[in-house]
Amino acid sequence: MAKVTRTARPAPPVTRPLAKPPSIEDVASGASVSTATVSRFLNSPHLVAPATAERVMRVIEELGYRPNRFAQGLMTRRSFTIGIVLPDIHGEFYSELLRGADAEAHRRGYHLLVTSEGRGDEAKTISSGPFGLIDGLAIMLTEPNERLWRAAKGTGLPVVSLDTDPHEPGVDSILIDNAAGAAEAVAHLLGSVPAAQCYFAGGPRDNFDTIQRARAFTAALTRLGHTPRPEQVVYGSYLPEWGRTWAQRMLGPHMPNPIGVMAANDEIAYGVLDAFQQAGVSVPDHARIVGFDDSRLASLLRPRLSTVRVPLLEVGAAAVDALVDRIENRDAPVVSRKLPTRLIIRESSRPSSPSMP
Repeated sequence: MAKVTRTARPAPPVTRPLAKPPSIEDVASGASVSTATVSRFLNSPHLVAPATAERVMRVIEELGYRPNRFAQGLMTRRSFTIGIVLPDIHGEFYSELLRGADAEAHRRGYHLLVTSEGRGDEAKTISSGPFGLIDGLAIMLTEPNERLWRAAKGTGLPVVSLDTDPHEPGVDSILIDNAAGAAEAVAHLLGSVPAAQCYFAGGPRDNFDTIQRARAFTAALTRLGHTPRPEQVVYGSYLPEWGRTWAQRMLGPHMPNPIGVMAANDEIAYGVLDAFQQAGVSVPDHARIVGFDDSRLASLLRPRLSTVRVPLLEVGAAAVDALVDRIENRDAPVVSRKLPTRLIIRESSRPSSPSMP
């Protein structure tokens, strides 16, 4: 009978007890503060004195402490997460706004969840899934959307409105001073172009920004005694293709010289500029163009684009700041904050010599 050789089994690895993770008490002891101060730093760092906050942060980093947000949420019934709903998340306008919102959320000790109206199911989204756990909601409505607004209000959460003031109890709003920016832009154009030869190339007719900018344009021309003709105020989309299409329609022997164009955003202005240049129309000698937003590309074009600067980082930060304040004090007075715009004059609207019209 064959001899069976048995192979010795390797000894099981020696297990050592895992080191206990640092606790909030460890942080408080290391920073010589109370656990309440550490908790306040984690939840509302702006309420902690800078020197104390720096000391607590240094101990947190040294110990590698990670707060248990789930446990905190069970105790406080807060997730320290806020949601933001935007019309879209594509393009520099929204990315800059989100950058400001995210930075401010981080500063205030909150996380940010983002969704867009482009999903089509935004009303359902803000009341289910991760959005069902948020502490508050910032919502940007650029056009009438009663269904989405009802869904936002129906959550029972603190709500901040961007770009429009719904004038509702308990709802704060962050606005862009469209009227002042548009008035400044058209006044600049009217300095070198007759009122009858100025045009407004707008975005969608129902868009709140377009409405305010068009109204300021019309008012400026009316103050000079000129009643704008229907073709002087036109509506389309916030895309270069629309600006290009409109400009191509204007080309021909009857196009005014000079012609002044106030575009409702920079993308429309890009399309207008491209169409005029392709047709050999000199900008700014024969066509003077002003956009709106001051996107990065505005200063890279040739000629560089005059435009109204919108403080997008500040808009996003202000929305989060107002929302967190509302979360922490539901009974505070309603705030409606309007952020200023500023005209940036570049070569696209400035005649190259004083002798030119």
